[in-house]
Amino acid sequence: MGALSIRAVRKAYGQVEILKGINIEIEAGEFLILVGPSGCGKSTLLSMIAGLDTITSGDIYIGDRLVNKLSPKDRDIAMVFQSYALYPNMTVRGNIAFGLEIRKVPKNEQDKIVQRVAQILQMEHLLDRKPSQLSGGQRQRVAMGRAIARDPTLFLFDEPLSNLDAKLRVEMRTEIKLLHQRVGKTIVYVTHDQIEAMTLGDKIAVMKAGEVQQFGTPQQVYDDPANLFVASFMGSPSMNFITCPVVSAGSGVGVQLENEGNTFVFPVNHAEPKLRSWVGKEVILGIRPEQITHKNESRVGEPHIQSANCKVELTEPTGPDTLVVIHLNGKETVCRVHPMHAKFHGERMELMFDMAKAVYFDPKTEQRLA
Repeated sequence: MGALSIRAVRKAYGQVEILKGINIEIEAGEFLILVGPSGCGKSTLLSMIAGLDTITSGDIYIGDRLVNKLSPKDRDIAMVFQSYALYPNMTVRGNIAFGLEIRKVPKNEQDKIVQRVAQILQMEHLLDRKPSQLSGGQRQRVAMGRAIARDPTLFLFDEPLSNLDAKLRVEMRTEIKLLHQRVGKTIVYVTHDQIEAMTLGDKIAVMKAGEVQQFGTPQQVYDDPANLFVASFMGSPSMNFITCPVVSAGSGVGVQLENEGNTFVFPVNHAEPKLRSWVGKEVILGIRPEQITHKNESRVGEPHIQSANCKVELTEPTGPDTLVVIHLNGKETVCRVHPMHAKFHGERMELMFDMAKAVYFDPKTEQRLA
C-alpha cells in the first residue's frame, strides 16, 4: 500500500456533490500536486485528508491506516497554510518549537530539532526574530519549519505561495523542491498554478468540478492530455486548438488548414488509424506553441515535420523566445520562435510544424481521439 490512498471518496452537502468519487494513490516520498481552477474541490479534498472535513463516502488511508474517523492530531500529518498561521508574539524559534512543547518533547531535544530545521531551511539567523520582522517568503519558511519539526508521515500544503509576488514565488518553489529532496517525505500540495504543478510534482491530479480529469507525471499530463480541459489547463502559453476537417491525403489521412487563402493538408501520421473513420468530419487539432517554430533546415525532411508560409498577425517578445500569432482556420494560433527569425505584423514567414506530438479531440465530447 502507498503512503496515501484515496479510494472512491465523495463529499456532498445535501444534494450538492463537491467531490464525485476520487481515486488517487501515491508512494512514500512522492510529491503529489492537486491542481485545478477555483471551485474544483482540491482544497476540500486536502481538508478531508487532514481530517478537517468529513467524508460522505469512500476511504482515505495514510500508510496502512484507515484515517476516516481519526482526528487531525492522530493522523501524523503537518499542514502549511496560505496564511502562514504564525504566532505573532513568539520568535521564529518559539513558533518552530511550539508543537514540540505541546507534545512534551524534552527541552534539549527541542533545541536540537529547531537547530536542524533552521539549517535545512537556511534560517539560523532568523531564529530570534518575530514574524512582524520577517518578509513574506521568510514567514512561509517558518511555517514550513514548524511542519518539518513535527517529522510527520505526510506534509499538506494549501496554496502556500499564492500570497507572494511573482519573483518570490519562483524562489519559494525552489525552496520547496529542495526541502522535498532533503527530507524525502510525502507531500500533497494544492495549487491553481499549473507552472507550480509542472515544476514541483512527481505526480499531478488535474481536477475539474469535483472529478480527477487525469492523474500522471507532469510530462504525461503535458504531452498526452486525456481531454480538452487538461490540454488547455496545463501549459503556458496554452495549447492551440484548431477546428479542422479530416481529409484523405494520398493513401493516408490529413487535417486541412487555411491561412489567408492558402490551404494546406498535414498528414496525421501516428493518429491515422484512429482518424480514418473521421474523414469528412471535423476534429479539434491540439498543437503547442513550441511545436510551431521558425524553419530549421536541419529538420526539413523529418517524417513529422511540415512547413507552411503564414501571415503574421502579432509579435510578442518574451526575451529568450518570441511569440508569433497567426490565424489558422480563423483561429488565433500562437507559435514560439527564436527572436532572430521573428517577422512582424503583416509580414509572412515560413513556419515549421512538428506534428509528432499533435493531439486530436472530439469537438462534441472534448475527449481525446488520438
